[in-house]
Amino acid sequence: MSLLSIVIPNYNYGRFADRFFSSLAGQTMALADVEILFIDDGSSDDSLEQAAKWADKISCGRFEVFSPPRRGRPGPVRNYGLSRAVGKYLLSFDPDDELMPEFLETCVDSLESDPRISVVYSDYIETTPEKSFARVLPDFKPMQLRTQNTVTPCAIYRRELWEAGIRYRENTAYEDWDYWVQCLLAGGKFKHIARPLYVHHIHESNFSRQAEKDDGAAKAYIVLNNPGFFNPAVVKWAEDYFRGRAHAPSFQRGMIPSSGDLMKLSDMIIKGDM
Repeated sequence: MSLLSIVIPNYNYGRFADRFFSSLAGQTMALADVEILFIDDGSSDDSLEQAAKWADKISCGRFEVFSPPRRGRPGPVRNYGLSRAVGKYLLSFDPDDELMPEFLETCVDSLESDPRISVVYSDYIETTPEKSFARVLPDFKPMQLRTQNTVTPCAIYRRELWEAGIRYRENTAYEDWDYWVQCLLAGGKFKHIARPLYVHHIHESNFSRQAEKDDGAAKAYIVLNNPGFFNPAVVKWAEDYFRGRAHAPSFQRGMIPSSGDLMKLSDMIIKGDM
């Protein structure tokens, strides 16, 4: 068993390969006990050539490149890679972003030093063509996941969660949010590291940008996938959203309504304020 498995889901991100793999090669943690699984989702660019180039450059325990049939979204691609991973700890990281030098060492040390912790995630730097700024996340509280996702997609977690049967589901575009809810329901304990440890680059090809277009359905599916985690009124909202009911709008982007939000909406409808 390796110490850490890094699963890299990729689709036409070859242009970012040098930046990403350079950041991986520059980690303060030695990679001798790390396996890297590059899963290409039918790219039409030079992604496979770039991965092969870096496989020869990076000194790690294992570097494999896979080309399964195209799935069209990162969740099932991550599942494919995770099913072939053997690490004590697991990480899925998109190759259009980059790791800061202490990312792996800091996160793995946190898990190694406290067996009670299951999932570790950090703040990050968000970069657009116009500006860069730090995304400072709140310390984790389980109930936060009922209304918004405060856990980053690139968290490192114990493989026991994967072995408990948790998988990225295909029916929601907010795949990582649904995944962390599953981890929480399986007993996972989360730790937030209050410092930026990676850089998230915003560009038009980000899957998250595409997912926002399907915001209402993506949130409703999270609720229906995990009904025991949500208030019955919120489950009813999700059901009614798919029925196209006027009293079940999508609400603010990236926010699942609380039961209080639904009560306020109901009062507004009764009073004729809508």
